[in-house]
Amino acid sequence: MKPAPAVVLLIVILAATMSGCFGTERKITNTVPPATPEPTATPEPTATPKPTTTAVQPKVTTVGDTTSIAGAMAGVARDFRLKQGVYVVTWSGSGTQLSLSLADLNGNTVSDLSNGKTSGSRLLAVDGSSFYAGNYSLMATSDGEWSVTIKRPDTPSASSLPVTMSGGESEGAVSAPFKAHKGYIKIGYTFTRTPYDSGYVYIYDVLTGESFYIRPMTPGSQLGQSMADVPAEGVYIAQATMPPGSSYGEITISQ
Repeated sequence: MKPAPAVVLLIVILAATMSGCFGTERKITNTVPPATPEPTATPEPTATPKPTTTAVQPKVTTVGDTTSIAGAMAGVARDFRLKQGVYVVTWSGSGTQLSLSLADLNGNTVSDLSNGKTSGSRLLAVDGSSFYAGNYSLMATSDGEWSVTIKRPDTPSASSLPVTMSGGESEGAVSAPFKAHKGYIKIGYTFTRTPYDSGYVYIYDVLTGESFYIRPMTPGSQLGQSMADVPAEGVYIAQATMPPGSSYGEITISQ
């Protein structure tokens, strides 16, 4: 006996339903977008450190009548000898300031050489009266490297008069050594501006260190002239300090 069509249809529907319940499970995976990396910070540029100067024990070298000293930062150059007579001192430094002073064996300062200037020249007169021959030390204070030369003027190559020396306001100027006869010489000076204070001129005997002429250049004039009496024929050398306010000056010595 065949089942009724309605029964067959019901069986088919039930079978299809149960097939859907027990079929293969399908998993749903959520897609996550890749993370965007954070931007990397650019490092700030590093400043190149400036080279530093290390203190160096001053080195002293003496050849004949010339003493050369070199050092860095602060230091003391000890025990070099100065004879009677005139020396020309020149110095230079790489730093922003340079203090140089001369001391005797007891440590007493006998001359401030540089007045804080990093370069320059001046005369040192060992006259046997206020400044004696003997052993001395150079004391230096700086923020860089420096060098100093202390030497006797080149007497055999002394110039004939006239000689001229020049320099800026409040600066020192040193002439070449010159030969002069006994008698009067003229010291003339001109400035680019009118000085408001005095400058000075010194003339020394190269061999003895003695000065026979020390005279101010008076303020208020852009030019002037004075006379000096040379005590004996010989070789001399002059030093001048240009007066404040002069801007620039020239000094001529003639006979």
